[in-house]
Amino acid sequence: MLFLFDLDTKGYLKKRESAILEYKQNFQKGDNLLKYLKTLVGMANNKGGMIMFGVKDSPHIPIGMANTRFQDTDPKEIDAHLREFFAPGIKWHQDILERDFGEGDKRTFGFIIVEEAQEKPVVCKKTKDGLFREGAIYYRYRGETKEIEYPELKSLLDQEREKERILWIKHIQRIAMVGPSHINILDRYNGEISYGDKSVLLDKSLLDQLNFIQEGHFTEKEGEGLPTLKLVGTIDGLIDVNDSIIDTNAIYPLTTKELQEQLGVNSYQIQSIIYALDLKNKPKRHTEIRHGDKAAPLHKYSQSCADVIKGLFDKQGRDAFINDCIAKYKQFIASRPKKKRKRR
Repeated sequence: MLFLFDLDTKGYLKKRESAILEYKQNFQKGDNLLKYLKTLVGMANNKGGMIMFGVKDSPHIPIGMANTRFQDTDPKEIDAHLREFFAPGIKWHQDILERDFGEGDKRTFGFIIVEEAQEKPVVCKKTKDGLFREGAIYYRYRGETKEIEYPELKSLLDQEREKERILWIKHIQRIAMVGPSHINILDRYNGEISYGDKSVLLDKSLLDQLNFIQEGHFTEKEGEGLPTLKLVGTIDGLIDVNDSIIDTNAIYPLTTKELQEQLGVNSYQIQSIIYALDLKNKPKRHTEIRHGDKAAPLHKYSQSCADVIKGLFDKQGRDAFINDCIAKYKQFIASRPKKKRKRR
């Protein structure tokens, strides 16, 4: 945890409480804990922030926490209260910092840090003894947390609508590129994969662990160790021999010649690059199309394949990269056993 203890000549913290920062002298439970939660939710509805424990109030002097109650409190207890009173959920974590103020004067500070909510607004679900009001939206203003006012609420809702609009545009662009008949939907909210008029249900515990590998990376090893969804067996309706299949040209639009032209290299250079990068053994970048058992396969490549190679040009230097690929290809050709000519 990084916090700059910028003090003035009197030993007071120069950094004042704000929309993203609140000071508390000691961590307490009961109603005080619920007040911390209101502050965290208010920050999450704004831009995120943190509560720092171990700072005396008015003036703000970093004296350190007087007990270990902060360290002894199970995070599950805090999380349970958040889930009891607020929805949707927010992301937060605790941290502890020990600071040496000289001559053996070590003081301990606690932090609860909350991220800006991915889904807004975070709303109170039930009333609690004058602390919480069901249906209230708490918002962090400069140095205080209170129910949101109209200008901030309008801005928050406008931002959420804009996020949704952009997300819809991206989804529609993807559907248009692949085709509506080739789209299956993973519904992480309800926990099911939809295909046509059928669906596969997923366990909630699995949904919480699902990770997605970032697109555009060349290595095949990235993502190893992540939780993986594997469907075993036959699922009626998921694959049907009479159904249409995704057009290969949509995924692998480039022939070897077209890849060569995009990269601006000659035929020997493109063969060297294909060999050096082992492209024909990378299904995400390459596929083979055969017409008949005896016909030579047509090699096709994805557009991302060309983009990644161009990136390697920029990173390593175009000529240096090509020459390195040629050297590897020549070494491979030289190592192959020569075919004996048949006598006539």
